[in-house]
Amino acid sequence: MHSLLNLRKFLILGGICGVFSTHQSLFAAPRIAGDTTKNVTVSADGYTRLPSGLEYKILKQGTGKEHPQVGYHLEMHVRVHVKDSVIFDSRQMNNDRPVPFQVQKPSFRGDFIEGLSNMVAGDSALLRLPADTVLNQNKQLMPGIKAGDILQYDVVLVSVFSESEYKIDQEQKRAKQRVIDTKVFTDYFKQHKIEALSTKTGLYYTVEKKGAGPLAKTGDIVSVNYTGRFLDGKTFDSNTDPLFHHVEPYTFPLGRGAVIKGWDEGIALFAKGGKGTLYIPSGLAYGSQGNSNIPGNTVLVFDVELVNAQSAEQYETGNIDAYITKVGVKMNKTKSGLYYYQVNKNDKAPSDKANNTVTIRYSIANLDGRIFDSYYDTSMYHTDSRTVSMDDKSLVAGLREALKIMKKGDRFRLVIPSKLGYAEKGNKELGIKANEPLLVDIEMLDK
Repeated sequence: MHSLLNLRKFLILGGICGVFSTHQSLFAAPRIAGDTTKNVTVSADGYTRLPSGLEYKILKQGTGKEHPQVGYHLEMHVRVHVKDSVIFDSRQMNNDRPVPFQVQKPSFRGDFIEGLSNMVAGDSALLRLPADTVLNQNKQLMPGIKAGDILQYDVVLVSVFSESEYKIDQEQKRAKQRVIDTKVFTDYFKQHKIEALSTKTGLYYTVEKKGAGPLAKTGDIVSVNYTGRFLDGKTFDSNTDPLFHHVEPYTFPLGRGAVIKGWDEGIALFAKGGKGTLYIPSGLAYGSQGNSNIPGNTVLVFDVELVNAQSAEQYETGNIDAYITKVGVKMNKTKSGLYYYQVNKNDKAPSDKANNTVTIRYSIANLDGRIFDSYYDTSMYHTDSRTVSMDDKSLVAGLREALKIMKKGDRFRLVIPSKLGYAEKGNKELGIKANEPLLVDIEMLDK
């Protein structure tokens, strides 16, 4: 989904840390949900100042009755600027549609959640926050914003839904849109004399070539050639057309949510070598919000070819074999599937097997060399070594197995298959994908 829609990521992780709030009128007591007006003041120009440092002024009062709470779903328009320099404008970036946002717990004093919790649907407000308030809490600002600046926000809160209300609202909207999409496709097929098959979800498809062997299934790693177009025939993406600058099969795990729902369902209708066309309703594509150059509630057409489909284990084994062939080093392989070779020559006697504590230094990367974590790289902000038990469950199984093979002074290179690493879960914190083998350089400093 388009990065614009992750509003919290933009405002917090992106470094623009602000809050939104409002009061009932210029002369009324400030509306502070679940709190009192203690330590809240009103300036001569009509801005209410909260203890956190946020100042706000109501422009238009909404008719909503409920204040947002943690877990609530909101829609809003947001414009962020410093004086006349606009940093972010959701109306321009999201085709004048409000951006969705789910309320989370405030992460610091002055977090914009503090203000949202005091608004209701329909509120329009101006807000301002000194950049120094952010800097004093060791929060990073975006480039171009400096100490002494005032972050200013223009906010319109369009809707407020509790979790249960949101689910009902979304289902009603989806049901209405399904009817619209079905009619759009029905008219299109009639006009173009297309005999399309359909699934229970509302996906339509035609098969040019079924392919050979079993159908692709959930968990398989599939490679697909595709061209995506709108019903008017305009192409919006393709990995077979050089104009889009990525002429190579697109590879992803099927049925794992790595692609739109229409693809997860549609590609599973083919076997290796299969070709056809998927007619995807908006609810199985990018929904009401759209994505990049795809407007919301847009049905999509994809001409697809399933180039390859294999189990995740087969795919991973192929990548590991290709890596070992590429580096040209003979690696040992244990019964569990761990690959290793010793980088250095070490004539020291074997370590004391009774000592279960070791001091190690290591780096973890993928087979392409992208580093996830390292005790060699000082930019990773931790010490240059780590003392652990060889049975430490915080270490992946492949690393624990390697420690039992090594002795003091050894330096090994390991290839750890995902079943001995982070398996299907991956590691989001480190950026390790599901079913991703690991390349580990490890040194045993002491035992």
